[in-house]
Formats: sequence, structure tokens, C-alpha cells
Amino acid sequence: MDLPNILDPVPRSQRGAILVISLLLLLVMTVLGLAAMQVTRMEERMAGNTRDVNIAFQGAEAGLRDAENRIRVLINRPDTCSAAPCAVWQRGSLPDNLRNQGAAWWTANAQEYGAAGVREITQTTQEPRALVEEAGFIPDSLTVGHGPPEGRTFYRMTSHSTGATDTAQVVLESTYTRRF
Repeated sequence: MDLPNILDPVPRSQRGAILVISLLLLLVMTVLGLAAMQVTRMEERMAGNTRDVNIAFQGAEAGLRDAENRIRVLINRPDTCSAAPCAVWQRGSLPDNLRNQGAAWWTANAQEYGAAGVREITQTTQEPRALVEEAGFIPDSLTVGHGPPEGRTFYRMTSHSTGATDTAQVVLESTYTRRF
């Protein structure tokens, strides 16, 4: 009978297989860690972009409400025009697709949110800008009489805003009606 040698702590049948297995496990864990870091970085970018678009959306919404308020406080029906600077644009005088207009076009043709030259919304790269276009008039009755007819005037409000960066841009549109 062969007795194990007490003085020899390493059995003779092992040749370093545990070292190879440990290195392979370490390699697999490293690859998993790198993949998790990339996923986390991508999710962080997506969250930042979502925040940027949300800020742009809120800025455009504020621009719409500001434009609606400008019409709401008027006592008389405003005059329309077809060339900038214009408070209320004539129907059909604006381009069909306002989403494709650049920042320079919005600066030249639209009214700034709030007081001009004062920075009220600091989260956006630029103040929101809004356009008001007269969309039509619907009289209360079809009878023709003396004086201007009574009825409702419809306005198309369009607002443009950027987010925390210029890459996020939102254009919103609403319809507002007012009786003068």
C-alpha cells in the first residue's frame, strides 16, 4: 500500500488546472463588468437626452401660453401683417412647415417669450419664441348689418424652443379663439 507523503503538501496529480480555470472566470467577469459599464453609460445618455427634450417641450409650452396671453389681454381685434416684425401674421403669410425653420428664422420672425431681452427661462439655451397667425373669423350670424360683425376670431399659435442644448428643439402648435 502506498501511503501519502505528509511532507509533500501538493498532491502529484494536479498540474495547475485551477489557475487556468480562475483566469478564465476572471476574464468572463471582466467582460461582464465592461458590458455593464457600457449599458450604464448608454442609459445615462438616454436619460440626459430625455431631460433635454423635456426642457425644450416645457419651453415651447410656455411660449404658447405667452402668445395666447398676448391675445387674451387685447381689447380690440389686432391688425395683421405679412412682414416681420409682426405681432399677428396674416393667414397664409407664414411658411407651411414651421418645424423646418432654423433658429435664425425664428429669431427674425417670432416674438420672444416674456419681456424682450430679459432671460426668464434659464434652463434653455435660448428663450422660447412664438408666432401668432390669424386663422379665420366666424361670425355669430349670417345677417349683414351696420358695423363690424360680431363673432369669434381663431388664431394659430406656434412656439419654438430649444432644450439645455441646441440639439433638442421642439415646435408646438395650438389654436386659440377669442371674441372681441
